[in-house]
Amino acid sequence: MVTRSLASAAPQSLARSILSPSGSQPDHRHPGIEFRHLRYFAAVAEELHFGRAAARLYITQPGLSQAIARLERDLEVQLFTRTHSSVELTGAGAELLARARGLLAGLDDTVARVRMVGRGGAGLVRVGVALLAEPAVAPALKAFQAEHEEIVVDRSAMVSERLLAQLEEGRLHAAVIHQVPALATVEQVAWEPLRRGRLAVLAGPGSKLALREIVTLSELSGETFLVNPRSLAPSAFEGLKLMCREFGGFDATVLESAAASTVALDADWRPIRDGTAIAVMTEPTARAIRPAGVAVIPVEPPPQYVLALARRRDERAAAVHRFLSYLRPYRDQHAWITNPEYASPHQNHHAGLIVNGSRKHFM
Repeated sequence: MVTRSLASAAPQSLARSILSPSGSQPDHRHPGIEFRHLRYFAAVAEELHFGRAAARLYITQPGLSQAIARLERDLEVQLFTRTHSSVELTGAGAELLARARGLLAGLDDTVARVRMVGRGGAGLVRVGVALLAEPAVAPALKAFQAEHEEIVVDRSAMVSERLLAQLEEGRLHAAVIHQVPALATVEQVAWEPLRRGRLAVLAGPGSKLALREIVTLSELSGETFLVNPRSLAPSAFEGLKLMCREFGGFDATVLESAAASTVALDADWRPIRDGTAIAVMTEPTARAIRPAGVAVIPVEPPPQYVLALARRRDERAAAVHRFLSYLRPYRDQHAWITNPEYASPHQNHHAGLIVNGSRKHFM
């Protein structure tokens, strides 16, 4: 926010006429008043002394007197009553001062806001977050919002495939998505790992897993996995099946929910409560959303989950780059990516996890 006095001098580039642009035809209904002259007038009105006002504005006193005289001619009114010993506002001058303060404050606010947007200090960032990924990245999003109150973060939640499609179409600026195979097929989108960590199982109180402290994926071979509808999230569906084959050595039995799973445990999660199915997700999400009586059991790595931070390669908005530049050091400071064997996405065209020299998809 600009905090200088309303009557302080402005750069010449900002002091040019706005009410009467250069080269325009005279408009006798609206005199060609410049913001610069309003600043000069406000300084004299506040100081009630031409000498002090001129010093405050860093201009000569004769130049200031000429500017005020021109303003009075343009308005066809007298703004000051002058004597050898005093300067007083007329009624018209008092009215102009009240209105000029509002105009000058509006100009200062506009200039400050435009500069903030141009430098990434303000603006709008449309961010998509994959379903059930919010708890894993919420601390970073909350911290960014707290430190950048002038940037509005418009968040939406849906399955990773839809977020990726909206990002490709330009409807989103950035997205936090599960590292699905489709991520490697979109040329317009660049991505990098944002967070990785343990998976966890949600199991009902009647499940034999409920009392376990940790399980391996292979120990889940006899379980039924609750998943989002295949038609809605095909990559996630296939990723789960592939993960179970590659890391657990079994073909997963799945139960498709009637609708996409959300953070709130509703009717879609009833099979978990009654013990007929389990769900696998990121451990932070599992611990954040579990209801009373439902157990969270970490899955011993491998595998691990990977959340990717994706953006359009041609993104130019300064606020978006401020957002991305904030998340990267936050990720590093909080050790969200700790596996040195994880290959840089800029060096590979195929998304996945390196395990024992081979690259595998999951989740």
